[in-house]
Amino acid sequence: MKLKMREVLKMDVYKLVLCLAILGGVGCHQWKPKTDDPRSIHLQALDRIARPVLEHLSRGDLATAMINQTLPGAPGIILCPSYRLSAAFGRLFAGIAPWLELGADSTTEGQMRAEYINLTMKAFHNVFMNESCTDFIHWNQCHAIIVEAAYVGHTLLRMPTIVKAMPDGLKLKMATNIQTTYKMGESVSNNWCNFPSILQAGLWYHNLSNRTDYIYEAIKLQESWYKGDGAYGDGVHFHFDQYNSYVMHPLLVDAVSVCAMKNDPMGAKHACLLKRMQRWAVVQERMIHPDGSYLIVGRSEHYRFGAFQSISQLALQGQLPANLPKGKARTALTAVISRFLSNPDNFIDGWLSAGVNGHQPSMMNPYGDTGALYLVSLGLLQLGLPATDPFWTDPAINCTQAQIWQEGKDIGLDEAQDGPAC
Repeated sequence: MKLKMREVLKMDVYKLVLCLAILGGVGCHQWKPKTDDPRSIHLQALDRIARPVLEHLSRGDLATAMINQTLPGAPGIILCPSYRLSAAFGRLFAGIAPWLELGADSTTEGQMRAEYINLTMKAFHNVFMNESCTDFIHWNQCHAIIVEAAYVGHTLLRMPTIVKAMPDGLKLKMATNIQTTYKMGESVSNNWCNFPSILQAGLWYHNLSNRTDYIYEAIKLQESWYKGDGAYGDGVHFHFDQYNSYVMHPLLVDAVSVCAMKNDPMGAKHACLLKRMQRWAVVQERMIHPDGSYLIVGRSEHYRFGAFQSISQLALQGQLPANLPKGKARTALTAVISRFLSNPDNFIDGWLSAGVNGHQPSMMNPYGDTGALYLVSLGLLQLGLPATDPFWTDPAINCTQAQIWQEGKDIGLDEAQDGPAC
């Protein structure tokens, strides 16, 4: 493919990004890690997790290629034919979108990113436009697919340049299809209220819809369920699991961010909601041990280091609190990701295995399958920061548990954070 310079100069920035991706996307740029470099370790995790999914999606055969894993002895819940496919698609892109948003460049990483952007464009075409393809998703098939539509909505927020480079027909078809899931998120009394909310926020950001009713409803419900010290209830009751990080904080804060961008009055709540999320990230960092293991409690732990999305998102957005400096957050996340990569049993034939530390299928949710495991990618949002960002260049600081138990350091008092309603 050859372009004359005058043709390039006529392009808008979004089409140019796509063009560079296609030009750079010839051949395989599989990441070869430098084991002593944190960013390289994070990139290795991204490539190992994402490459099989994207390559099959780009060819339109993920639905038939991906292995099926479910909880042994479970009643065999089949949510709908599109569920496993939609879960892998939505969850993976919600995690790798900020890295894709950096665009193509001449570096080795930039060339790999160009390849990935090219695969992304093909994947979105197959999923939303190619009705003769086995990877075409029917978004109105089952109740649970609202979850995966929500992750598509979050993806729209996290890679806006890539989305703007997509053909208008694709964007309109995507908006039409994923909005059919709204009714599946109505009258819920748990964290699911955030799914139609973030979906609305993603569409609103790109002017593909101007509805805000689900955003307002999620904010009202989550506020009524706030328990204090950075923790929301999953409904009226508090559940000791990682859903404050999987769902509540990241989706709530990003939906309200769009309100602020659109000069909607609800945007005024952003600072208060962000402060709660920052407290939860501090609590989460203290769950991480120096060897990269961490506290396992509650359901859905088979999403692995996706549990630390709160830390990952705050790092991406430059919003880490003062008592969780960049060098410490990087050290903690790198320890967890390195441990994940060190166990070959975390993959089966290239696909994520069911488990936390290796193949542990009895830790699966009864309603989960292989596609759902790709929520792990939400722990890689920090890769959306360029390599020159202080998150990557600031001096390393040991994680809190290492400071206490290995260094014997007097790190001061950790205090609860309570405050008025947002």
